[in-house]
Amino acid sequence: MPANFDALDQYIDRQIEAVAGYFGHVEWAAIDAIGRWQVEAGIKGNLAEIGVHHGKLYFILALLRQAGERALAIDLFKDDGLNTGIHAGRDKAFFDNRDKLGIGLDEEEIWTVDTLTLTPEALHARIGDVRLFSVDGGHAYANVVHDMRLAEAVLADDGVMIIHDFFGIGWPDVSVAAIHMLTEMKDRLQPFLITQYKLFVARPAAVERYRAMLAANPRLATAQMSDRAMFDNPITLLNLGRRELLERRIKRKLGFYPKKL
Repeated sequence: MPANFDALDQYIDRQIEAVAGYFGHVEWAAIDAIGRWQVEAGIKGNLAEIGVHHGKLYFILALLRQAGERALAIDLFKDDGLNTGIHAGRDKAFFDNRDKLGIGLDEEEIWTVDTLTLTPEALHARIGDVRLFSVDGGHAYANVVHDMRLAEAVLADDGVMIIHDFFGIGWPDVSVAAIHMLTEMKDRLQPFLITQYKLFVARPAAVERYRAMLAANPRLATAQMSDRAMFDNPITLLNLGRRELLERRIKRKLGFYPKKL
């Protein structure tokens, strides 16, 4: 089967804001653009996320699957002290959202596990090489270091790793751990894109291809992009364009987005 772009459009345009999560329009626009381009460029590999929460980002990955690909959801799938109120109910919200969206998942695509107990070998045996990997698990230093090591070990040559809450004011350990790991793995990972909530990294040989794609991608034509530097290398800064921001506000006002799936 090809990636289900029609279902992906439906999810992003009409449903995604009804799924609880901690990132916004610019992030899902970037992930959507990167994932579609990978498909169009013939890049193969599985997809994965550590820390799926209610599924907001994970469902993008699931809808990007091509024939023979899988999208692995890795989580404890239970509440903790940081997930209360509207973000509680993780033991069932992910599965309820999956069913309401009609996204079919194989049992092997859902892994209830503490990633601190995993080795790179165990992860590779479960999912193989990964072309798009979101790291959004435990936000303590040790968790971020461990999860980035896991993700890097299975990342395909043309793959992209997405680190959530980089520079997030509430989670300083994420930034510290990510910087330490990117310094240690500078020959294997290099940042190429940063948004308000996420840092995108790839293999050094693939970085400029991704930056060129972002600059020329018609789906991001009205976004605001600028060049910055990180570790003495160029990186793209991506923000919402005024048009997208206005459209989003209008859609909310008109009730375009459902309040809850």
